[in-house]
Amino acid sequence: MTRMSGKVSLVTGAGKGIGQAIARLLASEGSKVVVAGRTEADVMAVAREIGSNAVGLVLEVGRRADWSAAIAKTAELWGGLNVLVNNAGTTESGSIENTSEDSWRRQMTTNLDSVYFACEAALPLMKATGAPGSIVNIGSAFAVRPLGSYLAYGASKAGMTTMTKSIALHCAAQGYPIRANVIHPGGTETPMLEKTFAETGIPRKQAYEAFARMHPMGRYGTPQEVARACLWLASDESSFTTGCELTVDGGMTIRA
Repeated sequence: MTRMSGKVSLVTGAGKGIGQAIARLLASEGSKVVVAGRTEADVMAVAREIGSNAVGLVLEVGRRADWSAAIAKTAELWGGLNVLVNNAGTTESGSIENTSEDSWRRQMTTNLDSVYFACEAALPLMKATGAPGSIVNIGSAFAVRPLGSYLAYGASKAGMTTMTKSIALHCAAQGYPIRANVIHPGGTETPMLEKTFAETGIPRKQAYEAFARMHPMGRYGTPQEVARACLWLASDESSFTTGCELTVDGGMTIRA
């Protein structure tokens, strides 16, 4: 398959989970991929697995200077950038009464500030590439259907959603051939989901079943299911879609 032939993509949080699945799928469809993440061993392993069309890059997404370096490296390697996938994220439980300032800052930095830094740094190269471009931000069903016990996480992903729409409107108004969309996954079988189970303080089986019941389809999603939605938004097949919120959540956001 070559739906991404000739394109260059940068995916954050690509060392594991959803980001890893996205990087692999984009590469399998013909894209060159920058596999970016915090843990060197993880991103290098994924890049080696993909092969010559991928390069691993250590990136602390919450640092603006790291983004400048990452975009410069992408330009040096492959001369342009067509697709930016902001997938890196973190979650910590906490309500308005017990979310510490440190927890708030960590989640805002990783989930929200990073997307601002990424898009600010990437847009000049995407414009200079002179081809259709796509920004895909990975949000959360909690941005649409919040929980009282995930204050900062839900707020950060809701902020990301509004930012995505603002970027979409700006690019369209300027006549840039660059689209921006957001995907809201529901519970997805990843290491982050396991962390959520652990935070509940109840046995894993009980937590697993409780969270599964929040999804009308009665199960969790897989990283591959989210990756397939990302592929559509990243490719030219979605060329008339911008500012969209695409839910991949088993009906979680529309549950009664």
